[in-house]
Amino acid sequence: MGKKEEMKYTQEELIKKTKFLKKMVARTPSGKRMSEGANGKELFLETSAGRVRVLGYKLDAKERLPLLVNFHGGGFIMGSPEMDDPYMPRVADEANVKILSVDYSLAPEDPFPKALQESYAVVKYAQEHPGEFGIDPERLAVSGHSAGGNFSAAICLMNAEHKELNIKCAILDYPPLDVYTDAADKPRGKGFVAAIFLNPKRARVFDNCYHLNREERKNPLISPVYAEQDALKTFPPTLILTAGKDSLCPEAEKFRDLLISAGVTVNHKRFEDSVHGFTLSDKPDAREGWKMMIEHIKQYI
Repeated sequence: MGKKEEMKYTQEELIKKTKFLKKMVARTPSGKRMSEGANGKELFLETSAGRVRVLGYKLDAKERLPLLVNFHGGGFIMGSPEMDDPYMPRVADEANVKILSVDYSLAPEDPFPKALQESYAVVKYAQEHPGEFGIDPERLAVSGHSAGGNFSAAICLMNAEHKELNIKCAILDYPPLDVYTDAADKPRGKGFVAAIFLNPKRARVFDNCYHLNREERKNPLISPVYAEQDALKTFPPTLILTAGKDSLCPEAEKFRDLLISAGVTVNHKRFEDSVHGFTLSDKPDAREGWKMMIEHIKQYI
């Protein structure tokens, strides 16, 4: 039996189709804005892409420190920086950096390129206003988890053209880097997240939410695996974490190979028995993943 053809959607249909998922995630502690006990400090930045909400960490430290800008996951359509909030204080303290974690706009209400533009604009705003945060504008890093890893890569590609951000290292944590290839043609992942969110039917919806026109999803700012080598060679040292039971593992490892071929310093580990989203826990593989992220930042920033 052959695979089913990918359905065509309108933006209005996608908004209705994802409404339940968004409500479900919003009820979880990590989906709530400023849930009780959140570690981050809520700020609103007036950037070139508009007003963007962020959560800040270690901003009260008196010394001027490097800055990490972090992007949460959620398939481009859900989530918030509260998802990563439990882990940011450790990163800030052990890597000795200040952090801004970005609450970017979500699809399908706000499809590509709005969230990417906001994410890039936050990095640029911080670099141009170092005194506001007490940071060293020459020492910036970007990190992203799942969809946020896509943004980390795309920001580096944008910077290849604009040449204005002082990004010293990047982290891509189980990122989706090929939004063009049909989800039905990708491996089937294992675990709860794969069953609920990354099964082919739903993954197709996520891809359409981010950008409706499939052919245009070959744009490297949407699918970084289609970037040219001249752009890739400008990347800073990059850490890529993949999970062996994740449907997105092959495309992230393909991107690893492309970066290496372009002469970029790449650190990579496949967590063979792990599933998509594994770092959002306190299990041994998650602890090792966060340790690798912290060490990468310390080494290159």
